[in-house]
Amino acid sequence: MDIRHIIPGCDGGQEVLIKVSGSGFLEDSFLSHSENFKRTLLSVYDGVYMTDRERRIVFWNPACERITGYTAGEVLGRKCSDDILNHVDMNGNSLCDSSLCPLHQSMEKGVPGESPVVVRARRSDGTRVAAEVSVAPLFGDDGVVIGGVEVFRDITEKQKLAEIKSRFLSGVTHELKNPLTIMQGFIELVLSGDTGEINQLQREFLDSALEEGDRFKRILDDLLDFARYEATEYSFVLRDVDLSSLLLQVAGSCSAEASRKQLAVSASIPGGILVFGDGHRLHQAFANLMSNALKYTEKGTVDIAAGISDSRAVVVVRDTGIGIPVEEQERIFDQFYRVDNYLSLNVGGAGIGLSIVKKIIERHGGSVSVRSQPGAGSEFTVTLPLKA
Repeated sequence: MDIRHIIPGCDGGQEVLIKVSGSGFLEDSFLSHSENFKRTLLSVYDGVYMTDRERRIVFWNPACERITGYTAGEVLGRKCSDDILNHVDMNGNSLCDSSLCPLHQSMEKGVPGESPVVVRARRSDGTRVAAEVSVAPLFGDDGVVIGGVEVFRDITEKQKLAEIKSRFLSGVTHELKNPLTIMQGFIELVLSGDTGEINQLQREFLDSALEEGDRFKRILDDLLDFARYEATEYSFVLRDVDLSSLLLQVAGSCSAEASRKQLAVSASIPGGILVFGDGHRLHQAFANLMSNALKYTEKGTVDIAAGISDSRAVVVVRDTGIGIPVEEQERIFDQFYRVDNYLSLNVGGAGIGLSIVKKIIERHGGSVSVRSQPGAGSEFTVTLPLKA
């Protein structure tokens, strides 16, 4: 159903038609009355504001005032970029009055934002608050976009906790890697014969110890990667990304590991696939998928292919590795989860790489899924929205 309501603002008021899908709205409920709907927006804990087509603010709820310090009287009729919110990304790049503005993108496309975006919003005292932002367009009687709505929440404390956890993980990981490196150095010194002759049994034991040290180091590398992601989770820098070139770079970076394991790597990637996102994070996600495929494949091939389907980029990473039991496939993207498969027990790792892949892809409005059969390899499929 549709709700039409006059919201106080500039020029005596703005008539806003809020379109609500029937599947998510109970007819004849208390929310079907515009006054009740308005009272709900005024009372919710998250900040909610609405703008007209030029992004002039026409509605500002009390939560916006609590989070930013700006009263409704100070902001109504002004553009949200006019020294009010003035959103910047986590690296300080301005988002307002540009094509990077999430609200602008939503109104231009006529669709809600596909996923929340983390920004730093300006407070009335000049400081900034980390906020998670969701956006959607507003439509007039004729179905034409006449404005937009933004919902945001203060995630400052959440961010602080994530940074503390990241620093702790990073510190512990470095502290563990240092003595491990020293121990491996001594083992290699003994194996080289510099400390005297060793017999075959001793050599086998020392080789095994060195391999276990390498496995432990890979686990620490996974933890360090996780710590780095947690520290920068809120610093996505969204730009136009040539996904075709990025995927070719990822495939090329795997050549050394593939050669070491005598695996064939192929890439079927047409040019001209463009997405809007953080190139560094996307490279990290696809590099993790390729690294995972190489790690669990002892013979055969690892392939990466890309294309376009239904206005979305589709990337598929296939391998001929050990595969994943069906009952385990729903959980492989969970943090610190490793498949309970005897075939994978000799492969180091902490079960972090795939969870990072999922977080990055979903932050870009995409999805990642897997199809696999034990002993017959795995196929990971990633979809991303194309650049508008």
